[in-house]
Amino acid sequence: MSMPLQEVERQLAELAGAMPELLKHNQGVEFWIEFMDRADAIRNRVSLDQFDWVTERIYEVLAAYGICTPSRWILAAAAGAN
Repeated sequence: MSMPLQEVERQLAELAGAMPELLKHNQGVEFWIEFMDRADAIRNRVSLDQFDWVTERIYEVLAAYGICTPSRWILAAAAGAN
């Protein structure tokens, strides 16, 4: 079952708010594991019509910190949306 929009927004805000701690306590691959686990937990609970929007919002969280989204994750997102 997909999350209500208000819950999606709340979880995206939590993800954005967690970035300073994630970056401070996780280096390299550890950061990506933690970040992707959190991001995927959100994306896995949204409706198909919200999937691309949520994915873009997650990319925006990374971009706010000057971080590029790994291409492997982008490809997995595209495959999951089909």
